[in-house]
Amino acid sequence: MGRIAQGTKVLAEGGYEKIFRQTFETVPEEQLENSFACYLSTSAGPVMGVLYVSTAKLAYCSDSRLAYKTGSHTEWNYYKVCTHQG
Repeated sequence: MGRIAQGTKVLAEGGYEKIFRQTFETVPEEQLENSFACYLSTSAGPVMGVLYVSTAKLAYCSDSRLAYKTGSHTEWNYYKVCTHQG
């Protein structure tokens, strides 16, 4: 997904704050401080997505679903990484 398409998605879904809260578990007092379009470097190559910085965590979610094998089946899911701040 290109940056223009990603911006359209953000507008359609109600903004970064809403997407962040729908994508990751949050607590009511947690505030999204910033979000950044970025690439996450993986062994399969760079993955385009958004890095979210909140008062409680750093979280990343890919813009599109990625394929991976589970046995003989191919599954599709968003690539997510989340680390909680002390």
